[in-house]
Amino acid sequence: MQLEKILEEIDVKIAGSMGRKREGLLEAEGIIRKHMNDGWILVEKFGLPKINEHDFRFWVTIQYVNGFRHTIKAKWDCFDKCFMHPNGKKILQDVIAYKYYSAPEPYRPERSKGE
Repeated sequence: MQLEKILEEIDVKIAGSMGRKREGLLEAEGIIRKHMNDGWILVEKFGLPKINEHDFRFWVTIQYVNGFRHTIKAKWDCFDKCFMHPNGKKILQDVIAYKYYSAPEPYRPERSKGE
């Protein structure tokens, strides 16, 4: 895949870079990988969100001790740096991946004319 070759080049640049240039390359790699995985961001590889907005919404995939995985809507608490259930309780299970929540575009009646 062409994106994999691009990521390999970025990895080589990251290995030889320091400071702000390195941070920028890591961010570029993260953006590309995010789009390769339908927007899902692996916590193990990229860490928790860096966003400073309180109550920002996400889809999160949690993993229970028995290995069962479940995807739920969650809020990001920038003060405690954790995901929370919509009812305000902290998510205690391991969050393995997250994805920014985006609602579909609103209904526009002008698009329905003639149907």
